[in-house]
Amino acid sequence: MLPKISFKLPPAKQTVEEYIASLIQKCPNLRTLHQIHGHFLKYPSPISHYALTKILSFSALSSSGNLRHARKVFDQFPQPNVFCWNSMIRGFSLVQHPSKEPIILYKEMLRRGFAYPNSYTLAFVLKACSIVLAFWEGMQIHSHAYKHGLDSSMFVQNALLNFYAKCEEIDYARSVFDEIPDRNLVVRSTMISGYARVGLVNEALELFREMQEVGIEPDEVTMVSVISACAKAGALDLGRWVHAFIERKKIKFDLELGTALIDMYAKCGQIERARNVFNEMEEKDTKAWSSMIVGFAIHGLVDDALEHFSRMLESKVKPNHVTFIGVLSACAHSGLVNDGRRFWSGHA
Repeated sequence: MLPKISFKLPPAKQTVEEYIASLIQKCPNLRTLHQIHGHFLKYPSPISHYALTKILSFSALSSSGNLRHARKVFDQFPQPNVFCWNSMIRGFSLVQHPSKEPIILYKEMLRRGFAYPNSYTLAFVLKACSIVLAFWEGMQIHSHAYKHGLDSSMFVQNALLNFYAKCEEIDYARSVFDEIPDRNLVVRSTMISGYARVGLVNEALELFREMQEVGIEPDEVTMVSVISACAKAGALDLGRWVHAFIERKKIKFDLELGTALIDMYAKCGQIERARNVFNEMEEKDTKAWSSMIVGFAIHGLVDDALEHFSRMLESKVKPNHVTFIGVLSACAHSGLVNDGRRFWSGHA
């Protein structure tokens, strides 16, 4: 049960600021936050900078928050500090439909000049650049990091590596990778993913072997990238070995990993192995169903593709454009033009 918020005078041992922070920590939703904010606006003295930052942080970063309200609170600061800017930049990076708003905020921060970016600021805005593939803006931020001596920060280095890998600028990514002193699991997995993304299979697999040599145990994220590399290379034997490695090491078998195996087996001509992996998955999302349907279509198994599409709809899983590519491809294989039109018109 969610904690009940009661409004009263702060306990004797607490300042107003500490009291507000404790209330916000228990806050279950935005409506209650509005009540807390409104309650303390009635105090004789203005609400403090510290209390406002707590309200801003909840509005921008909590799953129960609201960025529109966060912006209203943010605009109450005549000179917002770096924590306020970071909350807003990070908040806009976490939205379901990302935009360049975090980059715009970062530029506004530099223009206003009241606060200077720290390593967290740069990491948050680089993450935003990687999501919207804002390559030139990310390059400028890299330059800012170097200019202000923040390029050696672990947070900034990891963010730069991820940014260049997502933008498929693999040479830049490798340069950053080589400069990172602590190449931990996350760093190596990101680099492997970058290589797999651009089809540099040998480089991805070499880095995976190097991981094992230095004693770093891979996780499910690493293995998704390795399997993706096997799929692009059509390396079935290696893919089988990787699958056995996953089972032997008892690596967590999640949705992403299962889907990657389906895709790999289908692309390497082993559709029945793909089907077996699919059937063993306890949970199946849009990507898993779509990969299986596309796999059947590639192999000309039209009935299987359409049957799985029907099962997908019965399971209340929403198809996406990849699903329809598989369905339409299956229909095209057998000349089922009318069926293809019916599927498309029914779900377009």
